[in-house]
Amino acid sequence: CIIISLITMASEATEGQVPDVYGQLHPVETKDLIDRKQKEFEDELNKIPDEKKANAKLAEQKCPNIVTSDFKLMFLRCEVFNADLAAKRYVKYWDKRVEHFGPEKAFKKISLSDANAGDEETMDLGVISLLGKQDDQGRSILIYDPSKYDKSKYTTSSMIRTFWYVVHSALEVEETQKHGMIFLGDVYRAKLSQFDREVSKGIVGSISGALPIRMSAIHIVHPPTFFRIVFAFLKLVMSKRLLKRIYVHSGDDQKVLAEFEAKFGIAKDKLPTTIGGSLVLDHHSWIKMRRDSGL
Repeated sequence: CIIISLITMASEATEGQVPDVYGQLHPVETKDLIDRKQKEFEDELNKIPDEKKANAKLAEQKCPNIVTSDFKLMFLRCEVFNADLAAKRYVKYWDKRVEHFGPEKAFKKISLSDANAGDEETMDLGVISLLGKQDDQGRSILIYDPSKYDKSKYTTSSMIRTFWYVVHSALEVEETQKHGMIFLGDVYRAKLSQFDREVSKGIVGSISGALPIRMSAIHIVHPPTFFRIVFAFLKLVMSKRLLKRIYVHSGDDQKVLAEFEAKFGIAKDKLPTTIGGSLVLDHHSWIKMRRDSGL
């Protein structure tokens, strides 16, 4: 009965939709749908016992300017307007936010001058950054370059907070909230010694049922020979659903670029030069622009 109910809730929002290249469905949003589902979201949230949503309740008290209806809408979009799953994700989100930012900063705005103050050195490494363009559906593309890890310049917590910052920056694009996010692993130049298990666990834990993102794909480009060791670890910490989102691209740059465009509709001008694309990634200028803008 529960399974049938969940299928019914999902199909109500996606009826008549055709799956995209990643097999995902995207509802046509109407004011009626949003209003109705936001009420259902609050109803589902109220069903969760207070002791299981302590941090979410604290957020309502401490940062009402953050937990707006638009903020909560991200969780509904992430769960394809399944109010029950959205409410559970929202509660877990606040638990994870307190875990990674601590009770002093968790209820501040996620910005370089507030919740992420003190993470500048980690942020500047550029291990996790945001490409300046979205794909044709409006999905933001996060790039992960483990070759930039320098363990003398970050802690596990600061790197996870940096990931949260970049994700929240991507979610500023409404189409990304609606259609999902792409994670691009530019891993060719990395060494096995740079692979950080604790950071990886923290990132996976944040994606799985906490951050309001629909992970459309995890593209691993030019995997090094040791990737099989990394992948064996990922299989232990990732859900089957997330593992199915992994696409591995091998071969020369021309082959990889052709595959991106033919199979996923991502053209060369939306991919970084490090994998043969034409998009120059200027992470430090992006950070400066956001800092100057108070973001």
